[in-house]
Formats: sequence, structure tokens, C-alpha cells
Amino acid sequence: MTKISVISVNMGVKNGKRDSGYHRRSLAETTMFRFKKIFGGTLCSRKFDNQAVELFIKCAALNRMIQLAKPVSCSVVS
Repeated sequence: MTKISVISVNMGVKNGKRDSGYHRRSLAETTMFRFKKIFGGTLCSRKFDNQAVELFIKCAALNRMIQLAKPVSCSVVS
């Protein structure tokens, strides 16, 4: 049995995933998938410093896209 399955049996699936850090890993994998799907899996720059700047710009663009597409929510008083 894997560590996550042993934890899940002892503590329940929801608590086991939370305590093992599975949810954070899943979010990170989803973010990287989205990044690579939009911008591709390669960099154009050859030098390391230029690659860092390229990634910074791409991350800023991705964050802006997410911000623009996020719906505005407000509480409803009943």
C-alpha cells in the first residue's frame, strides 16, 4: 500500500489527502498544465537570465488572464 492509501484507510479520504499535502500538489500540477497548454512547454530564450525574465512575463500574463476571467461575486442577503 502507498502512504496516501494507508493514511486514507486510517483517517478517511478527505483528511488523509489534506494531511499528506495531496491537494496542494494537485493544484500545482493543474497550474503547470494550464501554463504549458497556453504557452507551450519550451522557452525561446537561450541564456538563463533571459529565460527567467521570459517566465516572469508569461506568469504575469497568465495571472492577468485569470484575473480577467474571474467572476465578481457578492453576498446575497435573504
